[in-house]
Amino acid sequence: MLGDLGCFSFQNSKHLPSGEGGAVTGNRDDLLDRCQAFHNCGRAFGNFKGERPYFTRGSNYRMQQFQAVILLQQLEKLVRETAWRGENADYLQAQLATIPGIKTVRLPENSRAVWHLYPFRYDAREFNGLSRDRFLQALSAEGIPCTGGYHEQYFDGLLDEAIQSRGYQRLFSPQRLKAYRDSLHELKGNREVCATTVAVTQNLLLAERREVDHIVEAVRKIQAHSAALARA
Repeated sequence: MLGDLGCFSFQNSKHLPSGEGGAVTGNRDDLLDRCQAFHNCGRAFGNFKGERPYFTRGSNYRMQQFQAVILLQQLEKLVRETAWRGENADYLQAQLATIPGIKTVRLPENSRAVWHLYPFRYDAREFNGLSRDRFLQALSAEGIPCTGGYHEQYFDGLLDEAIQSRGYQRLFSPQRLKAYRDSLHELKGNREVCATTVAVTQNLLLAERREVDHIVEAVRKIQAHSAALARA
């Protein structure tokens, strides 16, 4: 157990999509009552109530009934697709691990991944110095949709906006806020992961096995021609 609440997205790229929307799960009724009130315009719910019907902040995040129907109809399909993704991911892990310069994901013991993304680490030194961006371009040219995965989102500006807000500056001293902001520059391991990750989306793991082989073949082909690609 990592926390009292968990959340799931039903956005279009997810395993269980309904266009938009999401769900919150948890093991504390008091927090779930607060979530219910917040997503329903601040209306009282369960044990979370006040003197007035609208006594707390809230918004309109209520899922439509037709979205719920779409989700419910996909549950059995989700079970099948999760198993197929897992089989293809295991196969892809074993094949890519044999290629120098490709480092596959190390899963914690007794864990099971559902693979929203299938990521691996890329070492340009084993590809004659071919940069990751050039590798991504070459992989895309071979018909494998791919991205660099996630980046250092704490440098996007949103965190700075929060730190500079009146609320944060009332709660914390300027010295503490500056120390926290500066500490993010020390996350060198995270920076390295962000700079070397290659990811393919979960729908590629629903392909037939021969299409998964195409991913492996494309990486081997790029490595074989990496010197020429690096010079181009």
